[in-house]
Amino acid sequence: MTLLAPGFLWASLVLAAGIVALHFIVRRQPPATVLPTARFVPDSPATVIVRDARPVDLLLMLLRVLIVLAVGSALAKPVFEQKRQATGRVFVVDASRATSNFREAADSVRPLFREGDAIVLFDSAARALGPAAPESLSTVHASTTSGNLSAGLTAAVRAGSALRDRVDSVELVLVSPLLAEERDAATDSIRKLWPGRARLIRIRPATSDSSLSVAKGDIAIDTDQTDPLAITVSMAAKRPFQGNARILRSGKLTAADSAWMGTDNHVLALWPTSGRPPFAEERGPADQSGGIVGRDLRLVSTFDRRWKYPPDSLRDARVIARWADGEPAVIEKRVGNGCLKSVGIPVTDVGDLVIRPEFQRLVEVVTAPCGDLVAATPLAASGVASLGGAGRLAPRDAFIPRDNIPSPLAPWLFGLALIAALAELVVRSRSAG
Repeated sequence: MTLLAPGFLWASLVLAAGIVALHFIVRRQPPATVLPTARFVPDSPATVIVRDARPVDLLLMLLRVLIVLAVGSALAKPVFEQKRQATGRVFVVDASRATSNFREAADSVRPLFREGDAIVLFDSAARALGPAAPESLSTVHASTTSGNLSAGLTAAVRAGSALRDRVDSVELVLVSPLLAEERDAATDSIRKLWPGRARLIRIRPATSDSSLSVAKGDIAIDTDQTDPLAITVSMAAKRPFQGNARILRSGKLTAADSAWMGTDNHVLALWPTSGRPPFAEERGPADQSGGIVGRDLRLVSTFDRRWKYPPDSLRDARVIARWADGEPAVIEKRVGNGCLKSVGIPVTDVGDLVIRPEFQRLVEVVTAPCGDLVAATPLAASGVASLGGAGRLAPRDAFIPRDNIPSPLAPWLFGLALIAALAELVVRSRSAG
């Protein structure tokens, strides 16, 4: 057994010693003596503090010492030391749209998995599976969102800290197609937080469905020449664009628009100048946001927010851009073989916002094909080598110890302290009576 916070136990021992010392100090009535001037003595009980050779109220003292020691021991968090294995594994499994068949990923994990190992799934975010990890893999399906290796590696470092008390070394096993779209600027830095080599298991990547393939096209906007957004669209249209997209500033969807949107993976973005965007409702009261974030999008500016997307409107929808506080700013829904996008972002004609590269990137995100078709470009050899690393497996001492390890004895010790406190009240009340 070991104590995770032994300072509390030492403090309780000092406090218990103080309680014992106080019980040797008693207040007693001094012996009576007849004095000729006794009439001048105040009519009140006289006591004197003396030291006794043995403590008084022995039962009370023992109960108070028990309370202090029980609480101190519980706060010290006693835990039983477990027998350590030689090696543990942390599996980081790609469950994003990049994975062609998640069963292939699960089959790669099962032969290597041993009891006590950890499994982390990641797409755009990461989550750890519970104790029944291998069995849980059979219920997992690849998501439709893009993968993020940085999120998976961050969760792996946390999982390694959870394993450090049970193993001598930890092996990182990365199961992924390892596509270029899954790596970002932070991936290499986060990978360096894991000391030692990793085992890379590369699985087949997903390919875009041929029914969703699109050819090079253009971006159009239905508005007047005074609209500042038309300037941004004209600048964005000069770049190579995959797909065909139209932006409607009127916010009104006609039958012709619906027919055009439902074919050839066309994108129809309803971006009203002042009216309500589809699926949105008025925000009351209106407020401001300091920016917009999304995949490869960081736009810092002050926006007056009038609209919000309630939870019901997000059903069967995908959020492709958010306000700085995380609320949806742009959502998309697939309609037939096309895509309908609702944009709740105001466009101001004051300043240089519409000509900034970040705002042009926002227009590209709004007019991109629905779901961001998978770009099955493999990760470069240098990126693969960085993920694999070199050297020995990560030693247990390389991970930060967890500070949230539960103590199985702490609840019982707190319960003992509570019982002793109730008993102390009973004994004290009887002594007073």
